[in-house]
Amino acid sequence: MPIKHAKKMPFILLALLQVMHSQMAFSQQTQSTPQNAVQSTVQAAAQGSAQDAVPADEQSEWQSDGWESDVWDDNDWAENDWAETESNTLTFSGFGELAIGNRMQRDMALDTQSTLRDARLQLRADYALSASSLSSKVDVFYDGVKKRWQSQVRELAWQGNLRELLPQSVAGNAAWANAFDMKIGRQVLTWGTGDYVFLNDLFPKDYQSFFSGRDDEYLKAPSTALKLSGYFELANVDVVYMPQFEPDIGITGEVFSFYSPQVQQNIAPAFSVADENRPTNREIALRVYKTVSSIELAAYGYVGYSKQPTAFDVSGRPRYSKMNAYGVSAVAPIGSGIANGEYVFYNSTEDTDGSNPFIPNDQSRFLLGYSQELVANVTAGVQWYTEYTHDAARLDRTMGTLETLQEKYRHWATARLTWMALRQTLNVNGFIFYSPSDNDAYLKATVTYSPTDKWQIRSGINLFGGDNPFTFWGQFEDASNAYVAYRYFY
Repeated sequence: MPIKHAKKMPFILLALLQVMHSQMAFSQQTQSTPQNAVQSTVQAAAQGSAQDAVPADEQSEWQSDGWESDVWDDNDWAENDWAETESNTLTFSGFGELAIGNRMQRDMALDTQSTLRDARLQLRADYALSASSLSSKVDVFYDGVKKRWQSQVRELAWQGNLRELLPQSVAGNAAWANAFDMKIGRQVLTWGTGDYVFLNDLFPKDYQSFFSGRDDEYLKAPSTALKLSGYFELANVDVVYMPQFEPDIGITGEVFSFYSPQVQQNIAPAFSVADENRPTNREIALRVYKTVSSIELAAYGYVGYSKQPTAFDVSGRPRYSKMNAYGVSAVAPIGSGIANGEYVFYNSTEDTDGSNPFIPNDQSRFLLGYSQELVANVTAGVQWYTEYTHDAARLDRTMGTLETLQEKYRHWATARLTWMALRQTLNVNGFIFYSPSDNDAYLKATVTYSPTDKWQIRSGINLFGGDNPFTFWGQFEDASNAYVAYRYFY
C-alpha cells in the first residue's frame, strides 16, 4: 500500500521520541559513584577494525532555523512528490528469552544471590519504502532481580538518503544531496577500533547488563539521535546530534555493590543522580574517516559531558561534568592479522588546571591492539591500554588516602581467544582484562550453541578479583557470577 507524505515521517518520529524520552519505563539509571564508576573504556563487543563498528552520526541544531525556513512552501509537499511505489514491504521478527544468573559467593552488601532473572520478549518490525526504510526494535521484559517489568525502545528510526527528505524545489537534480544518508530516531550508536575497550566511543553503555551476563548487544544502550553521513572523495564524515544528554547505565547498587572510600567497604545504596546534577543539554559527536593504501584512518570529536557521574557538587553529591574529546585511530593489516591503534584526549573544561579534586582531570588514553586467526576457526587478539592523568600531582596534595590517590598512569592488558566448532554452531569465547598497575583482573567467558536458526543456548561466567577492594575490578570480587540463557527466534 502506498504511503503518502512519507518524507514528513522522520520529523514526526523525532518529535515523538523527544516526548517518549522523558517518560520511558526503562529509565536509564546511569549513575555510579565517582570512585566506582564503571569507566567508559569497557566497551561494546566490537572486535577488530573501525569498519566493523557501526558508524553513528548526527546533524546539529535542525530544530528551528533550518527546518522552518520560508523556502519550505506547502506547495512543495505535493502528494506526487511524496508518493511511494507499491513495493513497500513490512517484516516482523524477534525472540523470546529466559535467563538466570547467580553469584558464586555472598555479597554482604546485598541480600540476594541473584544477578540475572530475565523473561524477555523482543519485537522487531521493518518497513521498506521505495528509497528509505522505517525500523523498530522494542524489548519488554520482567527483571526478577529488581522485581519489576521494564521496556526499552532500542530502535525506532527512519533511514534513507538526504534527498528523500527534501522537496523537489530544494533538491532538484543536485548531486550533492545524493552524497548524504540520514538516520533519525532511537538507535544504537558506536564507533572506534577497540575490543571491549573504547576511547572515542562516547555513546551510552549499559554496564549492569554487561556484568550480569546479558547478550553483548545490550552493552550498547540506545540514544535518541539524528545521524548524518556524508561520502566524498576526500573523506567520509559522520555527524551525530543528540538533543539531550544520555549517560551510561552504571553500577548503582541495585544488582552489584561498589566500593565507597567514605566507609571503606562495599555499599549498595541503589542510588540515582539528582535531577539538578543531570544535564539536559545536547551532545555532538563527529568522525572523519578515509582508507589510504589499506590503512583505515579516522579522526573524532565530541562535545558534551562525562558519561559517568565522576564529579561532585558542593554538597558532595555525584554529578556529570562538562567534557570535550578529540581523538584519532588507525587500522591496518600487518602480517597475517589486523593491527589497530587509537588515542583520545579528554578535556575537562570545568577544571583546566587540574587543581579541583571534585572534578575529573584531563586525561590522555592510548590503545594498541592486534588480532589474527591462529588456526582454522581459532582467533586470538591482544590489546594494551594506558590512561595518563594530567596534573595528577595537584590531586596528590589534596587527596591523601590510598583509596582516593589519583594515579598518574593506569594500564590494562587484554586478551581474547575464540574457538568455533561444529560447523560454527558452537562458539567458545574468553576475554580477560588484567591491570598490572592495580593488580586486578576480570574474566568474561561464554559458550554459545546455535544448532538451528530457531533457538540458541548461552552460558558463561564473569569473574572479578584483585589484591585490594578499592581497585576498579577488585571492588566487584563478590559480584562474580555464572549464568545460562535460552533464546527462541521467530
